[in-house]
Amino acid sequence: MHLSSSLLFTSALLAGGINASPATNAYRRQKADMRTIIGDTTPILSNTTTVHFPGSGDFFSITERWDVYRPPSYQAAITPTTEADIVSLVKMAKEHNIPFLATGGRHGYGTTLGNCQEGLAIDLSHFKDVKIDEQRQTVTIGPGVIFADVFPVVSDAGFQVQTGTCSCVGMIGATIGAGIGRLDGVHGLVIDALESVRMVTANGDIVEASKTKNPELFWGIRGAGANFGIITQATYKMHKSMGDIISFDLIYEPEKNVTLFNTVANMYLPPGLTVETIMSYNETTQKPTLIISSTYAGGSEAEARRWMQPLLRLNPWYKDIKAVPWKKMSTDTALGLDKEVCGNSQIFDIYGVNLRRHDANTWVKTFNKLAKFWNEQPAARSSALVLETWPNQAVVAVPDSETAYPWRDATTYVMIQMRWDAPGNPVETVADAMGRELRNDYAKTSGYNGLTVYVNYAHGDETPEQMYGRNKLPRLAKLKKQYDPSSVFGFHNPLPTSYP
Repeated sequence: MHLSSSLLFTSALLAGGINASPATNAYRRQKADMRTIIGDTTPILSNTTTVHFPGSGDFFSITERWDVYRPPSYQAAITPTTEADIVSLVKMAKEHNIPFLATGGRHGYGTTLGNCQEGLAIDLSHFKDVKIDEQRQTVTIGPGVIFADVFPVVSDAGFQVQTGTCSCVGMIGATIGAGIGRLDGVHGLVIDALESVRMVTANGDIVEASKTKNPELFWGIRGAGANFGIITQATYKMHKSMGDIISFDLIYEPEKNVTLFNTVANMYLPPGLTVETIMSYNETTQKPTLIISSTYAGGSEAEARRWMQPLLRLNPWYKDIKAVPWKKMSTDTALGLDKEVCGNSQIFDIYGVNLRRHDANTWVKTFNKLAKFWNEQPAARSSALVLETWPNQAVVAVPDSETAYPWRDATTYVMIQMRWDAPGNPVETVADAMGRELRNDYAKTSGYNGLTVYVNYAHGDETPEQMYGRNKLPRLAKLKKQYDPSSVFGFHNPLPTSYP
């Protein structure tokens, strides 16, 4: 056990009884107690596991987040190096009512995570293994693995696997909400590739889950997995490589918004073709701008161009069409914005909406609202609205009853990203109000009965029905009561333990 602060466990540090603010009604304790408890626990942890406290050299680097909007806060961070250490830490935290978050890619941004205040960060960055079994055509990863770690290993072995869009996102974290991405139409959601997991439960038990082991838990993990434990290992089915991805980066003048939105809304997408529509503000031209980032998998460039003709005929003022190796699908598409978007310590006040109906009039309406907002609020001009229109042929081919994920019929995932430069900027109030207003606009014409949201895109103010689906909740609540009745894992869009 390595301690990163020379002041640990001294009498001066342990003295006093400073009250910490409660993370939830169930968690109340004193700040000094955290260090005492960790000090008592360190003898049973492995020698390579490290403990960090605020002010120590490594504390910031292992707790820094992608999004700093309404973030959690920690009194301590521990980097375990064995599964047994994770078990010990969960038992310790539960026994002493210490709120904690297990962090992998640290890319989660729902505001419910901010309910964990003065807690413990269990940093899983050590668990970075990516292991290929070519005979079984599987890849097995640890909870510290991000998509950028998976791409080269899987690709170099001659395979592909479902991933999310950005390279910096933790693969397991994305998976357990469902995992949407550019191969949805061809291979399905990321959960559709998931074959098995190992998990540490709230009681500190290690369980395995798959279609044949604890199948009910495996059902719930695929769509609501953050509620049941810490996944220490996940195995996915790979697919033989389809070759390069054809990338289309197109930029249109804002005056073409009506034509562009109607074209996208009515465009047929074969399984391999994705269309991402981005409404943003161009600081160079000092005008709103419209970006299309499309990819085509499983065919030639000529074939891709034929499918893209409705958009190409609109004569974008910028056009970049190229073949991209699958392993660079995140970094070399979408104008190469992955590096910028993935930078840490940014503000992203995000609202999400699912669509199964495309109402071009709503898209026009929201673009005009954003144009007015950008003009009136220059401090928030980095805000953007993204519509991820992914084909869902392979997604809906999986029966709805197969997994807990309730929105397989969604055809577009809306991500409203309200942004400004620093915490405390007064533009936050009006920007947040705009985000909610835009979400409401899309929900009204979404084709669903009100708001529904992909749980990984949830803001944190949604109801359980809006995230998990009314039909799935009775079964999910029963699982929550079985595996986590005291809601130890209750900081990420938590499930109830009974429903209705």
